[in-house]
Amino acid sequence: MKRKIAVVMALVVAMTSLAACGGKEEPAAAEPSQSEGSEAEAPEAEGGEETAAGELADTGELTLYYSNSTEWADPIIQEFEEQTGIKVSLVQDGTSSLFARIKAEAGNPQGDVVWGGVIDTYRANQDLLQPYTSSESASLKPEAVDPNGYYTGFDMGPMVMVYNTELIPENEAPTSWGDLLDAKYKGKIACADPTASSSAFACIMSIILAYGTDGEGYEFVEKLVENMDGKVISSSSGVYKGVADGEYLIGLTYEEAALRYMESGANIAIVYPSEGTSSSPSGCGIVKDCKNPKSAQMFIDYLSSKEVQSQLGALNRRSVRTDVEDPDTMEAWENITFVDMDIDWTSSHTEEFNETWNDYITR
Repeated sequence: MKRKIAVVMALVVAMTSLAACGGKEEPAAAEPSQSEGSEAEAPEAEGGEETAAGELADTGELTLYYSNSTEWADPIIQEFEEQTGIKVSLVQDGTSSLFARIKAEAGNPQGDVVWGGVIDTYRANQDLLQPYTSSESASLKPEAVDPNGYYTGFDMGPMVMVYNTELIPENEAPTSWGDLLDAKYKGKIACADPTASSSAFACIMSIILAYGTDGEGYEFVEKLVENMDGKVISSSSGVYKGVADGEYLIGLTYEEAALRYMESGANIAIVYPSEGTSSSPSGCGIVKDCKNPKSAQMFIDYLSSKEVQSQLGALNRRSVRTDVEDPDTMEAWENITFVDMDIDWTSSHTEEFNETWNDYITR
């Protein structure tokens, strides 16, 4: 695994360098869902054939719905196949599109596992998932474990701002979300559509939670949209690319993408906003009534394993395990200010937020 990931990293860096010069765009980042979840207690695990002894049948197959980039995710999947002998069929799309597909297939599910996108999305769509607690849960950080069992965190990464270091001197660099409202950035702020991009959604939710869910947060977002001058990026990758290319001065994105672009030589720098940011783990979960539940459980356990998690630092990602440390190349976790991440509030207000955002952006 270590050797394979090292090879992948070399390829990722090379491909990112090409992308920074205007090459092929990555698949769209994970997106938040439109539907709302519930806080009902988790039911018993559902779906799948059982053997005479009551155990789940070993089908030797798995259909994976995932929104992650193929460059780093596919080698992990391939290693799982080699270790288990399970044949994995892949369907890649944005997270909200995958959950929409799962919803459309309810009653005759075609997928077994969904992987990618922040856990807020899984909480909002838990009625489409079936509970399973990873066998590795005792070694996972509390934020990565759903008490109701509908999702398991895969990695963690703060939402950040990036700015172009060639166009903004270090002594004039932004330090806070509040700096986004500065008139000098009008029309030069890169932000993806938060109703379709999970990273943009997480950034905007960080702002709302930092400034207050009682109204002040929405007031800030309204002013932010006004300072964006109606410009919304069509994909998450367009944010850090746009800032690196100098099309925008500043952007809202996620740490992994920023670190990857900086590693490739892009002229950008990271800002961890002083008011606080969020770091919802990305997630994975098992589709309700899926056809291959044993394979699905094995895949969840595999993603949570120390073997896989210990390699995430090389991919500019932070592990969800308590026994895996972040690499020295990353800002120390204790040096970053975080908001009180209220996942219940964010997941239950997704639809309300989407309507409000669309109202702001179409004025």
